[in-house]
Amino acid sequence: MKRIGLIFVILLSNLSPVYLDEVKAKEEEDGGSFRLTILHTNDVHSHLENVPYLHTAIKEERKKDREALLLDAGDVFSGTLFFNEYLGQADAGFMNEIGYDAMTLGNHEFDKGSEVLANFIKKLSFPVVSSNVDVRLDPNLAPLMKSNIPEQSEGGKIYPFIIQTVKGVKIGIIGLTTENTAFLSAPDKKIVFLDAEKKVREEMTKLQARGVNHIILLSHLGVRQDKVLAQKVKGIDIIVGGHSHTRLESPLVYNLNSEPTLIVQADEYGKSLGKLMVVFSEKGVLTGWNGELLDVLAKDQIGNDVYPPDHWAEKRLAQLRKPIEKVVKTMDVGVTNIPLNGNRQDVRTKETNLGNLITDAMLEKANQYAPTQIAFQNGGGIRNSIGTGNITLGDVLEVLPFGNTLVTLNLTGEEILLALEHSVANLDGETGQFLQVSGMTFRFDPSKPIGNRITEVKIQGAPLDHSKRYGVAVNAFLADGGDGFTVLRQAKENGRISELHLNLYEVMSEYLTRHSPVSPQVEGRIVERKE
Repeated sequence: MKRIGLIFVILLSNLSPVYLDEVKAKEEEDGGSFRLTILHTNDVHSHLENVPYLHTAIKEERKKDREALLLDAGDVFSGTLFFNEYLGQADAGFMNEIGYDAMTLGNHEFDKGSEVLANFIKKLSFPVVSSNVDVRLDPNLAPLMKSNIPEQSEGGKIYPFIIQTVKGVKIGIIGLTTENTAFLSAPDKKIVFLDAEKKVREEMTKLQARGVNHIILLSHLGVRQDKVLAQKVKGIDIIVGGHSHTRLESPLVYNLNSEPTLIVQADEYGKSLGKLMVVFSEKGVLTGWNGELLDVLAKDQIGNDVYPPDHWAEKRLAQLRKPIEKVVKTMDVGVTNIPLNGNRQDVRTKETNLGNLITDAMLEKANQYAPTQIAFQNGGGIRNSIGTGNITLGDVLEVLPFGNTLVTLNLTGEEILLALEHSVANLDGETGQFLQVSGMTFRFDPSKPIGNRITEVKIQGAPLDHSKRYGVAVNAFLADGGDGFTVLRQAKENGRISELHLNLYEVMSEYLTRHSPVSPQVEGRIVERKE
């Protein structure tokens, strides 16, 4: 079924719930009010397997409002074999076909350098908005940057903001990218990431001087930063967000009693289509809204797709898959001198050499971004073994098939202990929660009561300090509380997380290429001992 968030709107003149038919009546009464529909995506990360369903959902919504804006809040790039093969060109083709109106730049748009990004932008039939990324000294991107803002913007160009006319009303759309891109990705040294709040104020002043008082901020800052801007910068009507991969079932609302600002964000990977319907007064002040997320992968009660895949998109996807399937089967990423043990029972009950290799790869990669002491990988996420000899990309994908990404959490020693206790709480059930580890050792006694089984923990050779903070590399599934790790989810919800958006199969493949031939051993990281 479709996932519905807020099913009513709120009128500032009357703060009780008001349904859409009442809003229409209010529009007629006000005379000058204006109704706008925004469809939005973010952090698709080249998950093109979901695009045929997304296209169907977009087409259905456009039948209801043919002037609906379609916006993307960045991070089209990186995360799947589609991106590795096509470097964003396939993504651009899908976005052009469905007819996006604008996107902003995410930090991962800079992963492969400015030439790849420039080639992507040149292919777009719609504009990119980016107010706080200064590319004037970059030879690839500078020619695409336009400082003069026409009433009709061009596709394949970068503007600090654009003016979009909908139903005769001018809408200003400003773009922002996280200032942390300089160390989250690999931008050219000549590209400068400017203060986001300062730039949005500057661009709003320019828009207001041109008589534009309906303002949308297309933001790749993350929901925490969006909340700050919503409270500090007066005049932003809507923030369409990305970067934090946040699933907002309904809009966050700020400044309710003056000039409201709404924040929306649509999850990740093209799994959801955000839909926001708003009503503005004649002066450009929001007087009503209705926000929801449409689950584009949903099934109905008898198992049929709620949004059957779009025929054109499905056919194009099949064409794009063919060379990737060949690569998966034939591309060697490394060599192992010994069998790598991913046996289901073993990875869920004890240390294995494959578990050690995967977590070592995670720890090494995480340390390229920030100091990280340990790594966790749930045994349930390891789905196959690898035999002696050459290792193909297909072998890696069979070991790590779930598309999980790498994140880091900032955890106290006490939280690490709680996670380890949960790890060994159900050994007899051979559940996926058992943790393979790197950068640490621990001992446990399964004869003791659940919650009191861990008898010793050392981090980088030193005893665990319960009050100290540690950097911990984990997969996104665990950070979301998967396999019952509520302690990890709580750390994420408290903002103690860095999303690296690197797929684990990429992390493992790179590690194998760098270190082959490999011969990982079981070395006493996890010791079961009854005392």
